[in-house]
Amino acid sequence: MEDDILRPVSVAKKTTEAHNMVSFELVDPNGAALPAFSAGSHIDVTIPGGLVRQYSLCNSSSERNRYVIGVWNDANSRGGSKALHGQVNAGDTLQVGLPRNRFRVPRSTKRAILLARGIGVTPILSIADYLKSQNIPFELHYVFAMMSPGLFNGMIKDSNFAENTKLYYESSELNQLLNPAALLQDQPDDMQLFICGADWWQDPIINTAKQKGFAEERIHVERFTVKVPAAILDKVFDVKIASTGNVYKIPGDKTVTAFLEEKGVKIPTSCEQGMCGTCKIKVLEGEIDHRDKRLSPQQKEEGFFIACVSRARSDLLVLDL
Repeated sequence: MEDDILRPVSVAKKTTEAHNMVSFELVDPNGAALPAFSAGSHIDVTIPGGLVRQYSLCNSSSERNRYVIGVWNDANSRGGSKALHGQVNAGDTLQVGLPRNRFRVPRSTKRAILLARGIGVTPILSIADYLKSQNIPFELHYVFAMMSPGLFNGMIKDSNFAENTKLYYESSELNQLLNPAALLQDQPDDMQLFICGADWWQDPIINTAKQKGFAEERIHVERFTVKVPAAILDKVFDVKIASTGNVYKIPGDKTVTAFLEEKGVKIPTSCEQGMCGTCKIKVLEGEIDHRDKRLSPQQKEEGFFIACVSRARSDLLVLDL
């Protein structure tokens, strides 16, 4: 399928943006135009070791000559960010997928408030650029995380939306703190809210927005962390690998991808939230308990299965692996 297309890109630049933060400028090795993307998009990046991870595009969606991503060197990394920080440099080649967007700006948008913290600013930068180019009124309120003061500050200062941006610092000395309740109070009914940052930071703001009258459809959220409920009471079921005939019993507290990887059956994953489709598999037999946010009704009818979150209603699933 088209979503599965990978293309090589060269690392044109690797830039240290702040403590534990780098950006990568990715270009076509032959100087060709890259596939177009819309503001708020992300790409799958295949990195050393075969891992696949998603990164938001933070440059202008009008640009076809490059993709720019920001990568935080997460201390709790499962290997992706550490590999990019430590092993990938200018001149190296990576594989990327086609841009995809789950943080899209609605066509009906007439005005907007953008809120971001830390690395969460990456998709917001592209959205701010788009709104500015369309002459749509907006404000960008950006909180510098404590460990990354100045992150993307140069990019913001050089942008077309610098005048629309207000910066905040997590520092009592500077005492420039975001006040979401005041900011979201008495906003027009057509105001759109875009927010991205750590869950512990953005979830209270989302709740405040709802209390201030923002309808669900006017609140647009991008999440970087997994929010999957504990599966300890989930159904236990078997999966059979069609090519080998091997059968594995999936326990109630593990996902299909995680358990099979422990047994040496590697299924490519990326978001592990049921959103990207990297771990899509055809089920040849059995009834699926779909829990993803990716598959279309037609794909579900065709028997596709997102293995990082979905499970079985029947006692057995036969996987086309």
